[in-house]
Amino acid sequence: MEISLRLSDLSFEELEFIRQIGVERVDVHNPDLVPGYQDLGDDYLKAVPRVLNRIRMARLKVASFRFPKIREALLGRPEGHRQIEVLCDLIRVLGSNDVPVIQIDTHSPRLSPGGVPGRIEKMQPRGYVMSAFQLARMREELAKGDLDSPYSHHFTSTLTPEAYHERLVYIYEKIVPVLEDSGVRLAIHTDDPPVPDSEGLLPGLTTPQQITRLLDAVPSTHTGVLFCTGTRYESGVDIHEQIELFGPRIFHVHFRNVRGTLPKDGGYDEVMLDDGDMDMLGVVRALDRVGYKGALNPDHDAVLEGDTENRNAARAFSVGYIRALLSAL
Repeated sequence: MEISLRLSDLSFEELEFIRQIGVERVDVHNPDLVPGYQDLGDDYLKAVPRVLNRIRMARLKVASFRFPKIREALLGRPEGHRQIEVLCDLIRVLGSNDVPVIQIDTHSPRLSPGGVPGRIEKMQPRGYVMSAFQLARMREELAKGDLDSPYSHHFTSTLTPEAYHERLVYIYEKIVPVLEDSGVRLAIHTDDPPVPDSEGLLPGLTTPQQITRLLDAVPSTHTGVLFCTGTRYESGVDIHEQIELFGPRIFHVHFRNVRGTLPKDGGYDEVMLDDGDMDMLGVVRALDRVGYKGALNPDHDAVLEGDTENRNAARAFSVGYIRALLSAL
């Protein structure tokens, strides 16, 4: 297993910092790092190789590349066809540039425009700040039925769980042949927070059954999951059983710790790797048992006193912690 970090920007300072702390792989998670992303014009696909070359010139490799723009396709809108076309072309570009994994936002219907209510920034007893989520706050906000709120898409959209699944299958049918031809693997990140559809939110992927149903609908060795340890634990499932379940279908890992679960506690706090409910060494060992050889990305960074805008102190802490875990295998 290796360690990867999200790129905050493409500056010399950012790339050099990542290399200096011994990380060799990065995740192009922020789509706006690539010029032309918002319009998805021809300039976008031409810019992708330039961004990848910039990373290579810094003696780093790309572990994964995120393409969030599939919301219109999932909502069944005409613009969705263009999004799928660009996604297919992007996969070809990534394949020709040796990028192993692409991530798409299957949770984009829930995320836009205002995401899921109920998130807060919370100071932990040690004094650092990270995100937290509370079901009660979410329910209170949704109950208002405010058509002017950034969350109104949850109660104005007509998207049903079955239509959502069928559109995901349609996207997979279009892109799986391209994935297989290009040698790129698709990893899907389940919804975070993993709140069930029954809570009044737009449909999402929150359960192992939903994920497996999608993967089995269009079988391919090139489709799998971006396994987020935090999201899976938050949902109340046994994290070790989940790793065993998905095993070879785990293509990338977001490696983070949390405190609390939705079923038991009605919410959770995101915390630093050494400060949560999970035994992270046990998680690493579980991943090792199923033969996982990919990257571990610490994903969410704490806000620490005196840290940089890019949260370099928090990132360095996480990298050191993960490296110690890997050394203990």
